Amino acid sequence: MTNEKIFSMPFSKVYPLLVANAQRQGRTRAEGAGRRIADYERAHGMHFSDTQKKAIITAVESGLLVITGGPGTGKTTIINCILSLLDSDGVLLAAPTGRAAKRMSEATGREAQTLHRLLGYGGEDGQFGHDEEEPLECSCLIVDEMSMVDVYLMRAFLRALPDGAKLIMVGDADQLPSVGAGNVLGDILKSGVIPSVRLTEIFRQAETSLIVRNAHAINRGEMPQVNRRDGNFFMERVAYP
Repeated sequence: MTNEKIFSMPFSKVYPLLVANAQRQGRTRAEGAGRRIADYERAHGMHFSDTQKKAIITAVESGLLVITGGPGTGKTTIINCILSLLDSDGVLLAAPTGRAAKRMSEATGREAQTLHRLLGYGGEDGQFGHDEEEPLECSCLIVDEMSMVDVYLMRAFLRALPDGAKLIMVGDADQLPSVGAGNVLGDILKSGVIPSVRLTEIFRQAETSLIVRNAHAINRGEMPQVNRRDGNFFMERVAYP
């Protein structure tokens, strides 16, 4: 019994749905993607790392992708470039919470919705307006903050994704898992079944933040830098009675 895993019915259907989606999706050659990325870099006065370029090209060519990385690794910048390369009219943006959706909208200049709103959550009856019978109208769905997504919500948007639509999932695998059941993002990455790109390089605009640098240091098992006069990461000893 120790090696067995027991799932409720909704749980048991999530990962087969994801694998089936991956198997349906083909890989298409994105002609001129390298040139268009270079045009984007020139237009925005920036330079993508090789790993970032890999994430962008894989997102454009593949039907399914996970992009993961800690703070300051350029996940939002990558989303903006992907949007410039895809037919933006067919792309939907979503996140698990209202605050995350608002940040996504501000960062991209496009409407982003909570997953519940996008899927037409019915409230008390617990049903979603979009499913296999009434799929979303999109050619691509980009979901940010995937670490917050539990298995119920994952199942809901997988069911609502139309055949042929891309699914790009973005999140930090080192964040705490969702409050709801499951560790969806961690399980997806651990499985190795779904294409994924992990971003590790911290970029110039984030290098000066001790919060960002210490987050990566802690993930590497290193001691953080604290209480620097010019920093923004402090620890204070508190004596309890």
